Amino acid sequence: MREEDEGTISVHIKYGEHEHTFEGPLDEVWKAVNKFFSDLIPIFRLLRQAIITVDLADLIEELKDLISISDGDVILRADRRKLSDRDAIMLYLLGAYVGYRLGSLPKETMSSGELRSKVGKKAKIISTRLSELRREGWVEKTEGGEYKVTTLGILRFRERRLPKLLSRIR
Repeated sequence: MREEDEGTISVHIKYGEHEHTFEGPLDEVWKAVNKFFSDLIPIFRLLRQAIITVDLADLIEELKDLISISDGDVILRADRRKLSDRDAIMLYLLGAYVGYRLGSLPKETMSSGELRSKVGKKAKIISTRLSELRREGWVEKTEGGEYKVTTLGILRFRERRLPKLLSRIR
């Protein structure tokens, strides 16, 4: 892999008799390389269907009007009054997930106290909503007693809640 100039990348792949060079913006080259392997090797197609992965760039793009990361903190950009408590909790945990993976936050977890402070609800309400989200597999409690979003939670939130939230704020 070599970088041609700012924002452009070139990748040359040789697999058996198959050989191809991809050039262009990083995200387009990444998608083209994945398609190359998916088309070339049938097992990649099967794996893609069986394994849930989170494309961080897509997730960031989808959440850009709802959350931001600033000064080591998750900032809710959406109007809190238009969000359910569950949605607010999920957005903060998604922000922690994204921020951690971008290297902007030291951890991908939040305590119930942090969530209580951010969401602005009593401890009992936050505890109840976290229990509901845990039962559904959207959130898990870590050994340290903090909470983080699960891969299933990201997938389900994107499928079931995100379109509704985005339609409300636009």
